[in-house]
Amino acid sequence: MSTLQTVVAATTPSPLWFATRGAGMMTLVGLTVVVILGIMTSVRIEGRRTPRFVTASLHRNIALFTLLLLAVHITAAVADPFAGIRPIDAAIPFAGAYRTMWLGLGVLAAEVLVAVTATSLLRNRIGPRLWKLVHWGAYASWPLALVHGLGTGSDSQAPWALGITAACVAAVLLMLARRLLVGRWRTVPVRLACAGLAVSTVYAICAWAVEGPLQPGWAAIAGTPTSILASSATPSARPDRHGFADPMIGVLTRSANAVDIALRDTVDSTITVTIVPAGPTETLPQLTVDRGGHPVCSAVPARVGVSIYAVCGKTRLVITLYGTGPSITARIVTSGPL
Repeated sequence: MSTLQTVVAATTPSPLWFATRGAGMMTLVGLTVVVILGIMTSVRIEGRRTPRFVTASLHRNIALFTLLLLAVHITAAVADPFAGIRPIDAAIPFAGAYRTMWLGLGVLAAEVLVAVTATSLLRNRIGPRLWKLVHWGAYASWPLALVHGLGTGSDSQAPWALGITAACVAAVLLMLARRLLVGRWRTVPVRLACAGLAVSTVYAICAWAVEGPLQPGWAAIAGTPTSILASSATPSARPDRHGFADPMIGVLTRSANAVDIALRDTVDSTITVTIVPAGPTETLPQLTVDRGGHPVCSAVPARVGVSIYAVCGKTRLVITLYGTGPSITARIVTSGPL
């Protein structure tokens, strides 16, 4: 580990972690497009040069592509050792130990999406009544997927993630409003009830998000296992604590004359640590601490080896590394908040 003194080109945490996050967000976007196209087809919203069968075919193809993204999301989540999600946890709702409620809602949304896609492919065999009944499940899978993403996602507080989520919500609400404005007079009570239910659901999700996933300490409240969170009953479980000692995971990649390292806090997954190699005019590497994708501080380590010591603003921190790679663990100890 003495080669750490020559560290480091910045690297990223586990590729599986990025695959899970990216595929999960894109699945929400794909499901949003599927819902919108489904509404367009139901009310026959087409352009003069766009026949209805084109909209229906696009709706079906994007649904299949969304299903593929969902498969990537689930596979990466199970393969990533960080959360300890088992294959059975991805198949049976509320069976997992990692954020049980919010993961379970995601499993339900996935199963509904699979059922909707399967019945669409078998529509000619199962008949229009059963197909239509199951197809209404698409409207239920979307809010379930939305809550799942906010409840389990490590990027819930990131501006870019909030922007994408808000855009999805706005797009679905606008198209749903268009759908509920169309119909016979005798269906007005039903359409008003559906509008009220939609507005109430979105309001409840937004209020919950503001008081839950968007608040500090959500990792502990959400039901993260103690093996990852350390202890939800202690101040170390809160990201705004003053001084803490947390386990970390990361990757270590050796090249010809350097060792590449990137670490992620397993208690507060918004905290990441990387070490950038010295530039042409520098003699020492640069340590950078990020929270939620935003730099908290950059510092020149006073000591780089098996233990890394640095001063981040007014906070002293020591990171002790374990393992030889490519997957490593570590422990970060700070004298104050980051």
